[in-house]
Amino acid sequence: MCSRDPWWRALQLFALFVCLNAPVWARDCIGVVPAGASAFWSQLELGTQQAARELDIDVLYRGPSREGGVDSQLQLIEHFVARGCKALVVAPSGEAVGALVAELLAQGIPTIYIDRALASGAPQGLVATDNFAAGLRAGRYMAEQLPGRGRVALLRLRPGLQSTGERERGFREGAEAGGLRVVLDAYVGDDSQLVLRTLTPQLARLDGLFTPNSSSTRATLAALRRLGKAGQLLHIGFDGDEVLLEALRLGDIHALLIQQPRLIGYRAVMLVWQMHRTGVPQAPVATRLEASLITRANMRELHEQLQDVPAPP
Repeated sequence: MCSRDPWWRALQLFALFVCLNAPVWARDCIGVVPAGASAFWSQLELGTQQAARELDIDVLYRGPSREGGVDSQLQLIEHFVARGCKALVVAPSGEAVGALVAELLAQGIPTIYIDRALASGAPQGLVATDNFAAGLRAGRYMAEQLPGRGRVALLRLRPGLQSTGERERGFREGAEAGGLRVVLDAYVGDDSQLVLRTLTPQLARLDGLFTPNSSSTRATLAALRRLGKAGQLLHIGFDGDEVLLEALRLGDIHALLIQQPRLIGYRAVMLVWQMHRTGVPQAPVATRLEASLITRANMRELHEQLQDVPAPP
């Protein structure tokens, strides 16, 4: 019996080593890296978690605290891969993300882009709002409201961002086709002080303005309130958090283009998991969803939309 003790002890030590060094993740997982932490991304996370429940996998969700954090995104992608995630869903903030995604695909890890692609495209697939169509709708609606004789401002977010760039391009085309003159076209980001400085000398000749995302819409709302002009200029914004929806209810904003973030998150997870299981298709898969134009008259529609649980595609 004593002669077996060394062998038995060695076996026990080996088993302990395996247990201590085994991965802590027992289930398959998908890593999701959004571009920021606004209400849009919070809603999108709900959709990814619903897909995770239906697929019986884990979704690990984490993003930068501020839009445009490319370095943070790269670190999070590498972290999720190290955790053993089999696929990724990413809202890319820069071309460096695309380079890493290409490397990971060579290792058998597919990635679906959400919300926006890069200049180099979306190699495996994209689930996003039809951003050009949404901007076009905003421009046409403004032309109807003014009606076709106004002077308007296009307050852009930042250069090189595909999603807002398409909204801005669509708005300008729709507004000008409807007879409006875009007399102010400037990048102001989400800096309310810069918005204030940009708008102040132009206010007397403006009838309306468009802002292409939630942070730029909030910054512009704050600037207009400081100037005492909120509700006087026809302001069409994008997305709907609590602040913007309250502003819409009060009449300080005239309309909001509302996306379907929960459905975007849901479909992206479903799509990338299918790619993991069956292989990446030869051509990228693009899913573009419609944005709803919400005014004070149809705010109930927005409430119902936000409460809806995405249905399987």
